[in-house]
Amino acid sequence: MDSAILTKEALKLSAWERAQVIDALWQSLDPVEQTAVDEAWLAESHDRLHAYREGKIEALDGEAALNFIESQLNK
Repeated sequence: MDSAILTKEALKLSAWERAQVIDALWQSLDPVEQTAVDEAWLAESHDRLHAYREGKIEALDGEAALNFIESQLNK
């Protein structure tokens, strides 16, 4: 199938379905490397949760986090 047609059809999927396709394609590129990336993100998420529970960091909702990032990029 032509990649332009595939892209057009993929964009008709829901956000959740597109995320699943992205994940499957990403893992197909280098499954060994993807395993290492997944393990690193898992460790990072555990570290962040631990820091949050200890009161070392605050939680932000998605909109606040994006606003903060945007403000830092615009400096």
